Amino acid sequence: MYLYFLNKQNLDLSVAEVLALANSEKYELVNNCLLIDELVDYKRLAYTKRIYKLLFLTDKKNLLKDLKSFNFNKVYKKSFKLSLVNSPGYDVGELADIIWDNLKNPKADMKNPKTILEIIFSQKIFACLRLWENKEKFEERKAHLRPYNHPTSLHPRLARCLVNLSTSNQVVDTFCGSGGILIEAGLISLKAVGYDTDEIMLKRAKKNLDSFKIKNYELHNKDALKVNKKYKSIVTDLPYGKNSRVKDLEKTYFEFLNNSFNFVEKMILVFPDFVNGKKLIKKTGWKIKNNFSYYIHKSLTKEIFVLIK
Repeated sequence: MYLYFLNKQNLDLSVAEVLALANSEKYELVNNCLLIDELVDYKRLAYTKRIYKLLFLTDKKNLLKDLKSFNFNKVYKKSFKLSLVNSPGYDVGELADIIWDNLKNPKADMKNPKTILEIIFSQKIFACLRLWENKEKFEERKAHLRPYNHPTSLHPRLARCLVNLSTSNQVVDTFCGSGGILIEAGLISLKAVGYDTDEIMLKRAKKNLDSFKIKNYELHNKDALKVNKKYKSIVTDLPYGKNSRVKDLEKTYFEFLNNSFNFVEKMILVFPDFVNGKKLIKKTGWKIKNNFSYYIHKSLTKEIFVLIK
């Protein structure tokens, strides 16, 4: 059993991202601890902070007894460090001493341990071996830090999550703008295909993609409403402007939904919350598999839809 320690701020999205990469949808969620039987392609995850192998499950009454009885030699390699997560007052040194006494050749190393053990205190207590910590530098790829900025570009962490929700080895963004979604697809070795009617934006997207040394991409100067090539999935943040009339946006979005139904198997769409995306989608042949709300600022929330046929 594996434990995925998730981002609390976007918990529903965090769960969906992991499950999109898993072969099964069976899981248990305890606060922000997701338990599944499978180790997914975790290096591409956006909203998972750390991944553990679950060693045993216990409670306050049995914690000390279970620590003494568990054979830590099965997972120990050369040196170890113990950390406590959300501890209600336990002494880490006292618990580490119990593990020390359990090991054949114990060695503690606080800086570069070969074995990182953690005890996570939640509604249940999880004793774990840490397998991976997410150190992806999403913040360094924010729009204003790229060669060409665009003010409405999605946060790279969200863009990566949307790419993962697509479950495809090729990501197509039909309103690609300066290329934020395409960058996140390219960085995990997926083919990135972008469409936009603005030639200047496409040139900026190219500069941005090249700056991250992404090679496997295509950019096309074409209206999203006229794209008719068959693709497995589309991932796109629908365009909107401060001065755009809602009726005009609804018309564009509706035409796009209907047109794409003929050649795409799955879509991950991001709507501005001032447009009723759910109402528009229900007028088409698309089915809503998932829907998430993502807060941007006090005057804007994005609505994310995973659409299937």
